Amino acid sequence: MRGMRQEQPTMVQQMAKQFAKFLNNVQGSSNDLLGSFLVENEWDRYEEDAKDTTRSLELAGFVLGPMVPTDKMIANADRDISSASSLMGQKGVRTYITAVYTAMIEDWQRRRDPNLILDIFALALARASAPGGRSSNSFDSSYRRFMKSADEILKEIEKTGYIILPDEPTSEMVSAGVSETANHVSKTQIGADPKYVEKLFVNVIDNRPDDCRAPN
Repeated sequence: MRGMRQEQPTMVQQMAKQFAKFLNNVQGSSNDLLGSFLVENEWDRYEEDAKDTTRSLELAGFVLGPMVPTDKMIANADRDISSASSLMGQKGVRTYITAVYTAMIEDWQRRRDPNLILDIFALALARASAPGGRSSNSFDSSYRRFMKSADEILKEIEKTGYIILPDEPTSEMVSAGVSETANHVSKTQIGADPKYVEKLFVNVIDNRPDDCRAPN
């Protein structure tokens, strides 16, 4: 209804819509009324596939999270944030945590090998495309025909402001975070401690929104 506020789709729903788009061969659906209709009316058929994909990502050591940390993520980033807050103020704390987190995820994007993530998406697309695929645990290499679509889905997820990250930071990510903390050390008095940066990252992603988590 015109003027009515629509709920923001969950990440599972957004992922299911991507499945519907590629499995129905919808190209440029945002400019195609028929394509948009297909996606909006078919996505719920792929909701379980999207949930399974999120579970598979977490089992493989990945998490889905927002590129810009939420208030909850920032509030729980540092258990001793009150001492830093007195020096920086609330806005300064947000700027600091966001800068360190952003430096780490940007390093991940530059260095990552996405093949395992793409395999997970391609396998999910293969299962969803075959009538009996969802109940089968055995696949041959034919799932790789979905790799291009898997790569496009990954890009679409990132366009919406989300990213698939490791559940523990790589050493390179920690180094990037350390470099960023060094830029703030005069204000925070925290120092560029790798263990601190690693813990900060884990605390941030542990407090990501519920719709980024694998459903029970």
